[in-house]
Amino acid sequence: MEERRNKSRHASNEPEFVNEVIRLALAPGTSPRLAIETLTLLAGVEWPTASAILHFCHVAPYPILDFRALWSLSTDVPARYAYPFWREYSDFTRGLAERLGVNMRILDRALWKYSEVHQKSD
Repeated sequence: MEERRNKSRHASNEPEFVNEVIRLALAPGTSPRLAIETLTLLAGVEWPTASAILHFCHVAPYPILDFRALWSLSTDVPARYAYPFWREYSDFTRGLAERLGVNMRILDRALWKYSEVHQKSD
């Protein structure tokens, strides 16, 4: 049901608006705050989806905001995402990736996998 709802939300975005939002979010020199918050203007795109878009499409290294990765770092999922949380999480994961000598994609996948293996299901 949720997937169908998101598809209809995504479909409600006008293609021209989607292009403008993507162009602005991924443009060189766009601030991280403007990049992520602009993406959330699209219907059906919340912080986790916006973070995934930046992760895969932006030249700068951005983590994917995912409950599994947060769990692996002993970080609670906030009731509502906001930029200060996103900035702190991005800065922390960038620093961690650098200290470990891996790129953001490898770190992101490792955090996800650690949770998958070690987090108990409810």
